[in-house]
Amino acid sequence: MKYLKYLVITAVIVLAAAAVCHFTGTNNANMPAVRLVPGDIIWKSDPKLHGLQTAVLAGDPSIAAPYTQRIRIPANTILKPHSHPNKARMVTVLSGTFYYAYGDKFDESKLKELPPGSFFTEPSGMSHYAMTKNQEVILQLNAIGPDGTSYVK
Repeated sequence: MKYLKYLVITAVIVLAAAAVCHFTGTNNANMPAVRLVPGDIIWKSDPKLHGLQTAVLAGDPSIAAPYTQRIRIPANTILKPHSHPNKARMVTVLSGTFYYAYGDKFDESKLKELPPGSFFTEPSGMSHYAMTKNQEVILQLNAIGPDGTSYVK
């Protein structure tokens, strides 16, 4: 039963990556071979990301092509309403419980609890917001670049 959870998470990630390639008409012909174990992942902090850390696993978020990225969000973090320009953003919750909602105004009552194994999309230009509570959250993002973030004023 313990391994079933990880099998489901892996299946969701593989299907999401396949969907990105299908909808964009891309394939893995130009993607280099990548094999990473957790200790190989290089996390980077960016002051613009308000305490979040990211790790690009494959691809390049700055160009118009598929990429995969991990996002580490500290406990007790609020992500204010924002949107992204990407054509496709598909997210899997790998660890922790993430609280997420769509909309232009932060409303805690509308947040949906997303435990590990949960999946959600972030349509291009659609505002959304989120928070973590008493634990760190790690997300895996499969998307098509170029990436960016615009906060709702």
